[in-house]
Amino acid sequence: MIDKKLFDSEYSTQWRDEVDFLKSKGINYTFAKRNNNISTYKYEKTSELFIQLAYFYAQKRNRI
Repeated sequence: MIDKKLFDSEYSTQWRDEVDFLKSKGINYTFAKRNNNISTYKYEKTSELFIQLAYFYAQKRNRI
């Protein structure tokens, strides 16, 4: 049996562009932590979150 404590049940990011994009899509972080002037934002892992992240990164890749 796998110990669930070994896996993070939330998605996290420190990239403000990603946070702003997700907010514009109605996806809000569930927790934010600031450490040494670096903010880490955590999100509940959902299919909608990953769909929007895929779209976000596809846009970023196509701009290069």
